[in-house]
Amino acid sequence: MQLMADIAAYLKELNILSICFRILLAVACGGVIGAERGRAHQPAGMRTYMLVCVGSAIVMATGQYMYNTFEAGDPSRLGAQVISGIGFLGAGSIIISGKTRVRGLTTAAGLWTAASIGLALGIGFYSAGLIATAAVYLIMTHFKKVEYSMLVESVCYGIYLEFGGETSIAVITQKVLDYGLEIEEVQMGKRGKKFQRAVITVKGMKNETRENILKFVEGIDGVTFVKYIY
Repeated sequence: MQLMADIAAYLKELNILSICFRILLAVACGGVIGAERGRAHQPAGMRTYMLVCVGSAIVMATGQYMYNTFEAGDPSRLGAQVISGIGFLGAGSIIISGKTRVRGLTTAAGLWTAASIGLALGIGFYSAGLIATAAVYLIMTHFKKVEYSMLVESVCYGIYLEFGGETSIAVITQKVLDYGLEIEEVQMGKRGKKFQRAVITVKGMKNETRENILKFVEGIDGVTFVKYIY
């Protein structure tokens, strides 16, 4: 127990080992959160979250270094600028599609939280950073189903899909309409070598589950990959 306490105290000090540990931990925590956003095909993915978390950790460690070196100033001042300044990345990840639909709010909130986690790790508050990373990951991955189950009927879903062969987006949308769903918006993505990407925003039916809708779209001829993105 004494050894663990000594190690913890050493890592809270500012030295080469603690700096490496903080940066590596920020890379890992940012990567865990960003990987989920990357799988959801969001504009900010794993590398973006890593950079935000690492940058915040460096800023906070720099504040501690300035305070220890010059014995003056406030080590939290630089961190406060990160919290207010991260908004430009969050704003860049928010997409307005159509007239009223806004996407990317979860990604923007995740970037802000990743910056906060980086600040905690950068100052040596390791337990808070690790616990917050676990909490954010659970919220982004497992709380989707809880959120959707609490929503009222006729909620809109964004479905990312890849299709190829002789299948066209017109055929897919017609089958979706025949199934009984309403299409709010269709966004075409960049064409790959052997497939085409698209995002379809559909309005669900009263007694239809997200899982059944996803299975139906996945079963359309020519569709090779399907995933909910919001």
